[in-house]
Amino acid sequence: MDLYVISPHRDDAAFSLSIAMRHWLGRGHRVQIVNIFTRSLYAPYADVESIREEDRVNYVSGLRRMEDESFLKVMHGATKFDLDLDDSPIRLGCHSSEVCATLETGTDAALPAIRGHLQRLLHQEDVALVLPLALGRHVDHCIARNAALPLVPYLPCAFYEDLPYATRQGARADLDEVRRRLIEEHRTSLTPVLCHDAGIDPIGFKRANAGLYSSQIRAEEAQPIAEFSRRYGGGERLWANAKWLAAAEALSLSTNQVDPQGYPLPA
Repeated sequence: MDLYVISPHRDDAAFSLSIAMRHWLGRGHRVQIVNIFTRSLYAPYADVESIREEDRVNYVSGLRRMEDESFLKVMHGATKFDLDLDDSPIRLGCHSSEVCATLETGTDAALPAIRGHLQRLLHQEDVALVLPLALGRHVDHCIARNAALPLVPYLPCAFYEDLPYATRQGARADLDEVRRRLIEEHRTSLTPVLCHDAGIDPIGFKRANAGLYSSQIRAEEAQPIAEFSRRYGGGERLWANAKWLAAAEALSLSTNQVDPQGYPLPA
């Protein structure tokens, strides 16, 4: 099966899904990371002040691309596709501190560009889609998720818990809102499932992968991202639709279902 992982920025799939992606690749599935907003000025832990202002977008975007390519070397067999859209501070003219504020998403010019690319998946065989829940309500995560929502009733789909936002206060309310919206607008319910991979030390594996994105986080910030998998027995939790569940056992898309009341996210 072809699994398309929607990553709003280059680090999101690595932070949130490195164990699941290794599991899928090990089961013979093809994994492509679709990076949405890859043109960026955001690199708080890189020396960008010495770069001429007119060159900074290309410099930061190139730096983040190299970090992503280092991650792909770990994810043996995974591929990536970059949409090369501007991230929200460039696209919307907002400060990086405002990206999780309530920003208008319904008229964002990025929506049709993302939707047009994803729409082609409907015409392919044996395709599954992995999406961000947009926990934390980062505007770019919301746009990436919302662009794909019309496809959810038609394809096997699972939503991942965005890290590091899943560790923060308000994550449970964000999850509840997404689940409510899918039921009301798309008649789609979500069931929690887990992905594990027995061939690794999950905490060390996630910490090392998160640490590859050193322009985005400090070394010590990789630890809570890694530790989050401990609550799932060294795995990662996704929220899957009925088509995913129907295919999960035969295709090893996930390892087991879990009690939806278990492992509550921060309220």
